[in-house]
Amino acid sequence: MYIDQEKCTGCGLCIVYCPVGAIYIENKKAKINDDICVECINCKRSAPCRKDAICESELVWPRQVRSQMSNIKTEYKGVNGRGTEEMKTNDVTHRFKKGYCGVAIELGRPGVSTSLRDLEKVAMAVAKCGVEFEELNPITSYIVDKKTGKLDSDILDERALSGIIEIGVANSNLENVVRTVLDVAEEIDTVLCLDCVCVVNEDDSIDAMDILDKAGIAYSPNCKTNVGLGQSRYVRRTE
Repeated sequence: MYIDQEKCTGCGLCIVYCPVGAIYIENKKAKINDDICVECINCKRSAPCRKDAICESELVWPRQVRSQMSNIKTEYKGVNGRGTEEMKTNDVTHRFKKGYCGVAIELGRPGVSTSLRDLEKVAMAVAKCGVEFEELNPITSYIVDKKTGKLDSDILDERALSGIIEIGVANSNLENVVRTVLDVAEEIDTVLCLDCVCVVNEDDSIDAMDILDKAGIAYSPNCKTNVGLGQSRYVRRTE
């Protein structure tokens, strides 16, 4: 993104619409810090620019990764910027099976953002635990070696509003993975949110909670159940 300096009047109305604080005023004109900008296009889409001075840059590799990760209307290798359905849709997607947990590790947030280098650091850490990376996920699409979690080296200096690493983990491996994420969280330069999800057992017990409780790992329990918001991939046939 860039500001047409001929059209800009320096009113500053666009500044608050940048989720990463990349827009600033200099010499009575609005400008965009290229290093911080994540190419989400929110400023052009939402800001009330009276002079239509906010412009899209022609993005080439690897800068286009910023848009693919931050602009919900873009995709890469058939995967959109937010990846799979959220974990709370498991009631209808059945992505996570009995005996397994889904783990989402989200780095960054609007106002903070994240680097792809930090995402690689986390991906490589959990890869050592023998996890399974979710295929329909933007970060997975950038991984060049799923055994190591190594990302394409071309994109490591790029940034995004946020990035979510999604993995499948056997219940027996959940504690190891969570402790690994907590350790690597100390080495990254952004905020991190860790989520675990699993199916509820017939007796209403929740394996992930039991495992974390026994391990003495604190968490905030949450539950979301979708009713009528999706169509199950499995059809029960009756005679």
